[in-house]
Parts: sequence; structure tokens; C-alpha cells
Amino acid sequence: MAQADEVTFAEELRRLRGELSLRELARRAACSKSIISDLEHQRRSPTPRVALALDRALGADGTLVSLAVVQRQRLSGEMAQAAPDGAADDLLREWGDVWRRDFLKGAGAAGAALATGLGTDNTAANSRDLMDAHTALRAAHGRLDNLRGASAAYAQAVDHHRQILAWHATATTAAEQQQIAALAADTGGFVGFLTYDLGMAENAAAHYRDAATHARQAGDLSCCINLIGQMSRILTDQGHYRRALTLADGGLRLGGTKAHPAVRSWLHAVRAHHHACLSDARSAQSDLRAAWNLLERADDGEKPPYIGYLDAAELNKWTGHAMVRLGHTTPALLSTGQKALDEARAAWPATSVRGSAEVLTATARIYAALGDRDTAADFATRAVTIATQTGSARNLRAALSAATK
Repeated sequence: MAQADEVTFAEELRRLRGELSLRELARRAACSKSIISDLEHQRRSPTPRVALALDRALGADGTLVSLAVVQRQRLSGEMAQAAPDGAADDLLREWGDVWRRDFLKGAGAAGAALATGLGTDNTAANSRDLMDAHTALRAAHGRLDNLRGASAAYAQAVDHHRQILAWHATATTAAEQQQIAALAADTGGFVGFLTYDLGMAENAAAHYRDAATHARQAGDLSCCINLIGQMSRILTDQGHYRRALTLADGGLRLGGTKAHPAVRSWLHAVRAHHHACLSDARSAQSDLRAAWNLLERADDGEKPPYIGYLDAAELNKWTGHAMVRLGHTTPALLSTGQKALDEARAAWPATSVRGSAEVLTATARIYAALGDRDTAADFATRAVTIATQTGSARNLRAALSAATK
């Protein structure tokens, strides 16, 4: 908590804005009114970009930027001290065991390079241009993954993450360390997803855990919550439904109302699937309603890049996942899932080739449950083809299972 004589970012922002309207400040800073309102009421933490934009718009001479750094440092400490639930704590310990037992054996050379930062010399570590270039490279790797699959981007993404970690090790100021840690959390989480898509769940969990550590250092609550959701998804795919639900519950509690609406929306959708796997229709539907309500606030101009894919098609995909599960005990819900998946396929981005296999697999399962085996077989075959072309072991396993059924 802030000391009584300390001025917070929110207080200074309100003082500097004075009689200036939210609309006018939003225009000057090129951000939304809702972001400024949330910042003034401490409903979210300022990102470096928004803090800088507001600082310049109000002529604060760096005051808001400095207060944003202090606030993110404080949040980082609070996140590190937050005691997880017992089940989540046990899970994190298990992941530590997995990392020591399997990850270091499977990727020892890469691990050593990550730790030492050999071969990297970022002499312009304080350059905004360098940060922008690394951010653009991360985005390019994401597009490559969407188009060609994890195997097409994996080596480059791992090497890029290694460079970010080496850069982070040489940072000299608190503000620089936070900015690079946020980037490391993003690139590390991306490597975790690629690793998971290639069928290496244990290694992926280790990457997610390390990325969450960097998110804490950056004071990036939204990123940390997103990574918790990704971890819970791994558990569900492996059949550990209650443990996945416990982890997702903890993530939503930690995020409260301060995590970005897009992240909270996605985590509610994932948790709906966890509930559905446990045949809890009421809780699953409640989570889906929460996910759709939050989607209305997701595109506020500050949606984090790691959750940039969240849209109506993504939520319809998760609705379909949940209804497939619930349809085993409540067949009437299958039509809801079918409609959601039809809408997901109709709006699915053409550039998200790898992800389309997941939608096709869920559609195949819906039609199979409805008794339309020919249509189900057609969708499953298409899913197998895309999963094979993109080298997605995760999607291929699911698609083959759907085709067999």
C-alpha cells in the first residue's frame, strides 16, 4: 500500500487533468476515455505507452512516467507476495520438479544460452527503436505461426526470446528493466505456446512459469493472468479438470477488475470449458455470459498483443467446446454449440490457419454428437489435413480422436 504522504499515479493524473474533459485528454493522448477513467479510479495499472502519452499530453515532464514505474514496482511486489491456493501452490511445485527433471534434460543447451546471454550484444539497450523492433519481430513470429504452424516459427522465437533475456540482464534502470521484463513475459509465453502446440506439455509449462515470473517483475497483472489461463488449459487437455479449475479460479481472483477486460473475457471462456468438463452446466453458462459481457470492453485501444486474437469468433469457439462437453448429459445444448461454431467458422480470420483446425475439430464433435456422421467425418478430415500441414501435434491428436469417434 502507498504511504499517506505518497502521491499515486491516479491522484496526479486527476490533478493534472483538472477541468480538462476526458474526451479532450483522450484526443490529445490518442487513447480511449474508458482507459483514462479506469486509471483515475485505479481500476487498472498504467502501461508504459499510456503513461508516456498522458505525460506528454498534460505536459507533466516525466512525473506520470515515474509514478507509473513506482506503481508497477509496487504491484510486482504485491503479486510476488500473494499466496496462491494450496492446490495451485502444489501445482507450481510440481512444475518446478518437471522443469528440473525434464526441461533441462531436453533443452540443456538452450537453457544455458538463455542464462548466459552468449552471442548477444545490445549496446543500444535504452533505445525506443530497439524496443519497437523487438516488438515487431515478436508480432511477425506470431503471424508466421498462424499461417504455417509452430514448427515454422519455433527456432526463431526461441532465439529471439534468448536475446530478450540477455538484454534484460544488462538493463541498468528500473523503468528499462520493467519494459524489457514485459517483453520477456510476452516472448516467453509465446515460446510456451509453440512448445505446447508441438506436443511438449511439460516443457511448455516450464516456459509459462518463467514467463509469469517476468510478468511479475514487470508488474503486468494482465499478462500474469493470461499465463495462468494458458497453464490451466494444459491441465484440462490432460484430463486434470478440477486442478485446472482451481488454477483458473485463482487467476480470476488475482486479476479482479484490474486485469485487462480481454484477458478476463478469455479466462472466463476457458473456465467455462473447465466447468463443462465437470458437467457443471450452470457455472459454464455463467462464465460464458461473463466472457461475452467483457468482450464489449476488450477493444479499448490498449488490448495487449498476447491476447490480440480475442474476438467473437474466439468466444464462439470456446462456447462450442463447452457445449460439446455439456451435450453428453444435456443434448439440447448441442444446437447452441452448433450455432456458435457455425458463427466461429464464418468469421474465422483467413490468416489464422493453424487455429482453424481446433474449430473444425470441435465442429466435428458437435455433428457426431448430433448423429450426423458424414458431416462430422468431413470436418474431422479437414481438421486432420490442416493440423498435419501446420505440424500441430496438439491439434492433430484432437482431430484424429474426433475422426475415430
